[in-house]
Amino acid sequence: MYLTSLLAFQFAYAKEPEYEAPPLDEVVISVSGYEQKILDTAASVNVVTSSQIHNGQAEDNLSEPLNRVPGIFALNRQNYAQDLQISSRGFGANSTFGTRGIRLYVDNIPGTVADGQGQISHIDLPSTERIEVIRGPFSVLYGNSSGGVISVFSEDGGPKNNIQPYFELGSYSQRKAGIKASGLYKNTNYLFDVGDFHTDGYRVHSAADRFNANSKIKFRPVSDSVITFVANNVNLSAQDPLGLTAAQLAANPKQAGNNAISQNTRKTVLQTQTGFTIDTRIDQKNQLLFTPYYGQRHVTQFLAATNNGVIDLKRDFYGMDSKWIHKDQLIGMPLTFVGGVDFNENDDQRQTYQNNGGIQGALGQTYRMSAKNFDQYAHIDWRLLERLALNFGARNSQTNLSSISNNPSLNNTSSGSHAYQALTSMVSLQYYLSEVSNVYVSYGSSFDTPTLNQVTYNSSFTGSNFGLNAATTKQVEIGFKSKLSKSAQIILALFNANTSNDIVVGASSLGRTSFTNAPKTNRQGIEASAQFILPHQFELNMAYTLLNATVKEAYLNNNAYVLSGNRIPGVPNQGLFSELLWVKPNKSIEAAVEARVNGSMAVNDINSPSMATGYAVLNLRTMFRQEIAGGWSLSQFFRINNILNRSYVGSVIVNQTSSQFYEPAPTRNWLVGAKANYQF
Repeated sequence: MYLTSLLAFQFAYAKEPEYEAPPLDEVVISVSGYEQKILDTAASVNVVTSSQIHNGQAEDNLSEPLNRVPGIFALNRQNYAQDLQISSRGFGANSTFGTRGIRLYVDNIPGTVADGQGQISHIDLPSTERIEVIRGPFSVLYGNSSGGVISVFSEDGGPKNNIQPYFELGSYSQRKAGIKASGLYKNTNYLFDVGDFHTDGYRVHSAADRFNANSKIKFRPVSDSVITFVANNVNLSAQDPLGLTAAQLAANPKQAGNNAISQNTRKTVLQTQTGFTIDTRIDQKNQLLFTPYYGQRHVTQFLAATNNGVIDLKRDFYGMDSKWIHKDQLIGMPLTFVGGVDFNENDDQRQTYQNNGGIQGALGQTYRMSAKNFDQYAHIDWRLLERLALNFGARNSQTNLSSISNNPSLNNTSSGSHAYQALTSMVSLQYYLSEVSNVYVSYGSSFDTPTLNQVTYNSSFTGSNFGLNAATTKQVEIGFKSKLSKSAQIILALFNANTSNDIVVGASSLGRTSFTNAPKTNRQGIEASAQFILPHQFELNMAYTLLNATVKEAYLNNNAYVLSGNRIPGVPNQGLFSELLWVKPNKSIEAAVEARVNGSMAVNDINSPSMATGYAVLNLRTMFRQEIAGGWSLSQFFRINNILNRSYVGSVIVNQTSSQFYEPAPTRNWLVGAKANYQF
């Protein structure tokens, strides 16, 4: 289980490394709104690099790169009809539809809509260059989120033109084929990628087909402005195997859950999104950025229920962000100011129908739902002294949710509205122990509104739930960052977050979920990430999370008391990612062993039945590269996941009323792939 960690100790006191890692003091991020080094951010920030995203990886699910980030649990449900369960420091674990509690961005275009709900199916990993992840108080500056920010950046085309076809084959009839083109034409930098993915799935009734397309065009109309245009599309069709009871899990983890086959539970998604960023440098001190976007999403989902068991959702979403960045000096010391306004809206048309054995029946209910938010924000980063820096930020957020029901039989119980307003802020002090080491302390107050999905059903599933309050969180973080030597760097953080009116799952039945407020909850823990360059071209990467997410005040939920001290469900109590990588000096061969350990998870608020047990899995991968005359290069990879053939629960369906909590992960499986690149 700790193979890679043990190997690290064997090399720890060997001779000086033969080459260096990318130094912590040189890694630059831009998710903060302006470029700055990780070392200079008073926040928990990690970057997943291009090689970590692509080399020897499936490039199918965002869980692959996010497993490397401490504080983040990205649980692959092995169910493409349901999104990954992504949580940050325990925030977002109770989301049953999309991602909440975390802000998502793709090339600066929001993947999170006005009500705080995010979608990740449009993220195209084969064309992704890097992923930046922020956790803790600093995320307050981004609005309706407490857990953090995940920002995905597509590749830029290089100075030469490239065409790259690729394909994969794997267990469960998994296959993927695509082609990527990138380069520079005159003054226009371009990237286009299309890919088609299929799997029969590990479980019965879990097949999926997905088509992704992503494009990015960047050009400079005048010397002081850059315009970046992005567009992406996803077309998904997936069966839903549902969860299993403990007895079903023990008997046959590959089987589908109750009514999955008889009701043909499944989901289709069609989404197109586009936007652009105009980046104008007015002078050496001032910069303006303007980012408008627009998208459409159409979801049809067949649930296990008969009444209202088919959901047809059509969504238009749009908005803009406009910010001013000013760099100057105050009392002779560097200061950066960021100020802006942010507007987002999503308009939903939601209809439900009868599910008659997997066939759409009579119309049931019709809703018109909308969410709007208008935010104003400011952030100051000031180097007070040579070794002391101050960060301060504030954001005023206004969010309005509304729903109009055209169902006279419900006596308008599904209609309503709610306005939420909050002024959130963060402050931090950062002290530089040296040029490559610092400590910091930060504090932030944040809020999370309910999503439209969370106000759709009350506890009896007979009307809407606009009585839900927004959750408010106060959190503190203490951190340490250091490039310990030419061959070692480390990031540590201790955090504590207290939440009032936490939005938690009230009940889940036949694919429908209602939500309620928990009076007080707490999340506290430790995050650590480290990189060590070892002799003989070895490299060790580690990320560890210790998390205690608990209820702090008892409350009544679904006719059962949730006691103080109970664990928040769906959140592992610890997680470890460890990778020992070897790269041949000419980079023609690389091989790695990956260890992934997750702790136990509660399956419901009352913490009964027993927890889903923790697990440890080992993966192996190898990759080969060849340079061929005429501008061609080739690469191949082979990986074995779960090489020890462990049986374990990869994720849980929180508070599932039929006790179908468990979503099993695959046993040993394999994947091979190849890429060809032609450069001209």
